[in-house]
Amino acid sequence: MKLFKQSLFIVFIMFLATSCEKSDSDTGNIYPKQVSITYKVTSTTTNSATLIQYKNESGRNTDIVNPALPYSKTITRTVNKNDVLSLGYGTHTAQTVKLEIIVDNNTVKSQEFPSTAGAIIYAFE
Repeated sequence: MKLFKQSLFIVFIMFLATSCEKSDSDTGNIYPKQVSITYKVTSTTTNSATLIQYKNESGRNTDIVNPALPYSKTITRTVNKNDVLSLGYGTHTAQTVKLEIIVDNNTVKSQEFPSTAGAIIYAFE
């Protein structure tokens, strides 16, 4: 009888251990994954910038010289954990400029700058 109780106890502990494991149903943190990335640059004080720079489909920087504002660029990219996105701008005079990084229709980073330059970064976790 003592052996039966010990066996039953062990089975109960194993049941608890397996029922408390983390579920794999959260697919948002599985890498690599393909995402849609939108970069947005807007301003309430100017209709152009000197330079906009963003990370492209291959993870390298792309420079857009003298772009009109508002500016928007959407790309599709396969990312890994800890990959970084960046978006930056420059102007000749201090301007109010808002930068946004949107991943799969969710704004993941947004900041407004009242200066001649600014940049934001986002890392996949």
